[in-house]
Amino acid sequence: MYLELWWFLTVPIFFVIGWVASRWDRKKNRIRKQTKLKDLEKLVLFLTEGNQNDAIELLQNIIKDYERSFYLQKALGILFRRHGLYDRALEIHAALLSMRRVESTFLDSILIDLVKDYIGAGLYDKAYQALELIEHETYYPQALELRLKINQRLKQWEPALKTLKDLESYCGKEYENLRIHFFCELIENGETEYKKKLKEKNTDHRRAKELLSNKNEISFEPGYFICNFCAAKFDYFFWKCQLCETWDSCERLSYDKS
Repeated sequence: MYLELWWFLTVPIFFVIGWVASRWDRKKNRIRKQTKLKDLEKLVLFLTEGNQNDAIELLQNIIKDYERSFYLQKALGILFRRHGLYDRALEIHAALLSMRRVESTFLDSILIDLVKDYIGAGLYDKAYQALELIEHETYYPQALELRLKINQRLKQWEPALKTLKDLESYCGKEYENLRIHFFCELIENGETEYKKKLKEKNTDHRRAKELLSNKNEISFEPGYFICNFCAAKFDYFFWKCQLCETWDSCERLSYDKS
């Protein structure tokens, strides 16, 4: 076979082109990795500073390169929920449940997030249904705590007492303060048979003492009240903060007529 001499001259040319191309690809990959690292560093900074708006926007851009990342998708859903965007949080967590090749324990963790989304959106019936799907014992305490939260929001005090008993049995910890409040709520709703149970507690809790003695020592004069847990301010006294849902966190502030 006859080969012309100029063919041999193309060999080093192709070699040089291939070498330059590989160097260019390496440089692009290095720049891409550095960009991704900077994005992750920014994300951590935004989350640390509590800058949820920028964190959500940046995480959405990062996920474009990691569309199959369960943890990034889950994190984005949590950020949406914390920002009050419950519909978007529900959309993401519901979509994660339909993904294939997901471990059952991870599915239960998604269900926990889904329950929190439903509670935030006020869809308590859906939250109950999602709780029934949780199988692994690892998430059983969280499921009980969420069920107890729903009971309190819906003022289901008798079911709340049952859930509280289950939680105490599982965790080996007593929540007598909560039980006293549940008894008081039931008594104030006309369930007088719980007065006997409240007396048996022999508690020094102010609410119980006032309820059993039929004396109201709480001043309802104009003033400001503050939650010691979340610092929310109200114009009235409360036993449970309506924002953070913490019991016995109310403190009276001085009233300023101006």
